[in-house]
Amino acid sequence: MAVNKNKSRSVLGANPLAKGVFNKTEVETEPPEEIIKNQESRFLIKGDREAVNLRLPLELNDWLNELLKKGKRQHGAKVPKEVWVQAALELFKVMPVNWEEIDSEDSLRAVLLNLESRINNLE
Repeated sequence: MAVNKNKSRSVLGANPLAKGVFNKTEVETEPPEEIIKNQESRFLIKGDREAVNLRLPLELNDWLNELLKKGKRQHGAKVPKEVWVQAALELFKVMPVNWEEIDSEDSLRAVLLNLESRINNLE
């Protein structure tokens, strides 16, 4: 007696991901200046968040930990480390810099030194 076996069918059943459940995300492209001009301030507004692995130099990590301890002692609660990092990145985002032009750590250092100099001259 011949048995008709379908080799394309798995013993475990159909693969749900093979059906194309996920679609590629389409990204709208606008010039960076337009994005900054049309962007409303979202500073520290909680929205969709994604967990990321972030490595900090020991000096910055120690500074953040001290900041959290002092804040908890003085105010009874601490601002989470992730909020401090988000705040720093949001400040970077609104600085008058074309971040897309940075192509190396050296050019990033130069831009940051320039920003630091400009801020110090304002004081």
